[in-house]
Amino acid sequence: MVALGATAGLLGLLTACGSKPASESVAAPAPPPAPHAETLDPSQRPYGDPPTLTPSAPPTCPKSGVYVQAEEPSAAMGLRAMTLRLTNCGKRAYTLKGYPTVRVLDGDGKPLDVRVGHGSSGIATLENFDAPPRQVTLRPHETAVAGVAWRNTVTDSTVPAVNGKALDVAPTEGSPRQTVTELIDLGNTGKLGVSPWYVPKETSTRTPAPRPSAWTTAQ
Repeated sequence: MVALGATAGLLGLLTACGSKPASESVAAPAPPPAPHAETLDPSQRPYGDPPTLTPSAPPTCPKSGVYVQAEEPSAAMGLRAMTLRLTNCGKRAYTLKGYPTVRVLDGDGKPLDVRVGHGSSGIATLENFDAPPRQVTLRPHETAVAGVAWRNTVTDSTVPAVNGKALDVAPTEGSPRQTVTELIDLGNTGKLGVSPWYVPKETSTRTPAPRPSAWTTAQ
C-alpha cells in the first residue's frame, strides 16, 4: 500500500508539472529560415548596369546621301545637351565644314523665334562646343556628330515658355533640310547653342543608339 501510494503521488506530481492552462501556453519560436541566394530574374539588370543598346534599323538613304538622327537629350539642373549624328549612307565621300543650320519647330512645323548661336553661346562650358570648325570628310558608312545645348529655364513669368517639337537641320549651308523629332523645352530663354561637326573618338563599340522615331526627311 505504501508503494502504491507513492506511485500515485509521483504520477500526480508529474501531471501537475506537465499541465498548464491554455492561456499560459507559449509556442516555441520558429527557427529562422536558412540563408539562400536570391534568384534574379534574367530580364532584370542590377542597379547601375547600363542597358544593352540595340541600334535601330537605318532609314532609307535620301538623295543627299546622308541622314541625320538625334540621340536622347541628357538633362541636369535645367541644362539640356543633345547629339546630332550624321551618317554618310551614300556611295561617295561627303565633306562637312562648320556648323549645322538648325531651326526649332513648333507642333505645326513652323519655325519658332529662337536665337541659334555657334558654340556654347554662354549656355554652359561644354566639350567640343567652342572648338574651331574643321573640315570633315566621311567615307560611306562613316559618321560625324554635332552637339545642341539649351537651358529649360524660366527667367520671366510673364513670358510664355517655348516648347519646340522638332529640330529642322541642314547639315551644311544650303543643303537639303531634315527634321528630327524631339522636345526642345527652352523655357523662355529663347537661345540654343550648336557645336561644329566633328568625328567622335569612339571609346567603345557600344555607342548610344539614335532614337528610332527621331528621323524624318523634310520635303
